[in-house]
Amino acid sequence: MSRAYNIAGINYTIAASNHTLGDVVTHRHKPDCSWLLLPHLAALKNPPPLIPDPELSGVGVILGFSIMAYFTLVLLILHYLTVHNVRRTDIVNVVDDGLLSFFRQRLISWKPSRRFEYAMERSVLILSDTQLVTGLGILAAGYSQLQCGISAYHWQMMVYIAWFASFSFLSAMTFLEGYFQTNNSMRLIRVGFMIILASLLIGALLPTGSRNWLNLFQEGEGYYPSLSTTCFYKQMGMGSFTTHGGPKIWSMVFSSFVVAISYLHCGIRLFDPGAGIPHRYLRAWPGSKIKKALYFLERKALRKGLRAKLWHVPYLALYAIFTCLRAFYDISGSMLLEIIWLTFAIAWGTIKVWSTRSVAQFNFDGSEFTLNQDVSQENSWSFGQTLPLVLILLPLLSMAQTYLDNDAKSQEALASDQLPTQAFNKKHDSAHTPSSSALRITTTEDDLSDPRRSTTENTDPILPLSEPPTQTHSLLPRFPYSNPASHPWYCDLVFLLLCQTLMLTAFSLWVLTELASIMGISAILRNRLFLIWVFGVVPLTSLIHLGFWYVAALVLGRWRHVEQWLKRGAGKAGQVAYWTARMGLVATCLMATFWGSLEAASPYPLDESV
Repeated sequence: MSRAYNIAGINYTIAASNHTLGDVVTHRHKPDCSWLLLPHLAALKNPPPLIPDPELSGVGVILGFSIMAYFTLVLLILHYLTVHNVRRTDIVNVVDDGLLSFFRQRLISWKPSRRFEYAMERSVLILSDTQLVTGLGILAAGYSQLQCGISAYHWQMMVYIAWFASFSFLSAMTFLEGYFQTNNSMRLIRVGFMIILASLLIGALLPTGSRNWLNLFQEGEGYYPSLSTTCFYKQMGMGSFTTHGGPKIWSMVFSSFVVAISYLHCGIRLFDPGAGIPHRYLRAWPGSKIKKALYFLERKALRKGLRAKLWHVPYLALYAIFTCLRAFYDISGSMLLEIIWLTFAIAWGTIKVWSTRSVAQFNFDGSEFTLNQDVSQENSWSFGQTLPLVLILLPLLSMAQTYLDNDAKSQEALASDQLPTQAFNKKHDSAHTPSSSALRITTTEDDLSDPRRSTTENTDPILPLSEPPTQTHSLLPRFPYSNPASHPWYCDLVFLLLCQTLMLTAFSLWVLTELASIMGISAILRNRLFLIWVFGVVPLTSLIHLGFWYVAALVLGRWRHVEQWLKRGAGKAGQVAYWTARMGLVATCLMATFWGSLEAASPYPLDESV
């Protein structure tokens, strides 16, 4: 008996497999790796049957782990918006500070209690431990089944579940970096578990680099998801493991690199929550070198004569590049990017989990499809399917207990007792503080040998694009090039880059969804459109954005009445025009990013295989 199926838009007639449920042995079989000696997998004789394993890849198990990962994401977003303290360290990230200040002061007026903050922190801690145990448990169970012949399909599902747990755990740890500063023993214990989890996950990714690993629809090859994972580990020492650096090996290398960098980044943040070391060597030191070059060009541009005018172009170009690099750094070090990255990782894992399950229902010997009828048993609900969903209640009950127990109540009572004392001290300090507007707090970390925030006396701060024009070059940014975070043009630049990051995230998910290859994350890096988008169009539109702001500053400097109208126009007309121009510029740059990338490159990878 045969059945007709539609796979990737092509109709196939699939012959039913000769294996029935009664013929399939219910326990794991001993691995048969004789196929490693074959030049290819086309027309493989007597491939092992794919035995269903609902406790590993059943619909209930996948739903349970997926829901837990998405619940962790939602809780981290709630923690970020309500209780995350961006000023707990000396170095304040301007992206998080600006976004949370806008959200907490403009959109909501509710201030969380100390009890709520305590409960939220403990809830994130509980979920991080849950994800840690999930990742370690699923990987340990998978490794224990290697000698029992666990199939490549079930190994792939195990990797995706561990991927869910791993990145959810990492993101939760990053949000708890303040907590671990006061709990050094717990920090060391979790760093030890992080090393174990990262090692197990990278080790599990190694066999996925084989050119035969779930190689769907490759010309001249077969597709057999039931082949033993142990055989692929043995193949790693053979020349047939990869041929001419195919997409599988690059996907494995890239995935392992992402895991290693993510864990290394999290470990650094745990021991250096203020990111002082990266700040010193990735921002302060390069920034000081660029500022020296800017100062050299500034002295050339401020001279009199026509020749000095020619120095304005390289000077402004270098300053624009310097500002863009600073914006890139501020975004990369923000907690907001952590949330965006976790969202991408979970969404990508979800897409690949369900796409892998959908293609595990058949074999392909190079010419004919054979249906794996028994694997459909993984869609049935049993004890092993229901238990993971019920276990979701455990962290929920723990979080409710955390909020209602005596420790949370004592935290709220302690905070209430401290309020009168803090109010008295504030009133007492204000009575003895000189009322001078010259004393202000600035964040000029890059100008200091120790990149920390400091209280400095600044009576005449430099505002590069806002000073009234007293001479020809008055609108040029001047040394010592103060932090631009307080200027609207810099805020719009950061907002533009964040929107472009979201566009790239959505595009990457679309590329991964359309690809037929499994675990093919390296296809993003092989896509011409993606490369031109990231390394060409995004930097170019950022520079164009800054150029429009400088031209606008020149116009407002010449016609002061236009600036006065924008600030205090009739009614709200000036403000409406001001914000319309700002948002219109950002929207125009976003459209230019998308359409310019499509114009510069076709949506095909570099080897034209997609």
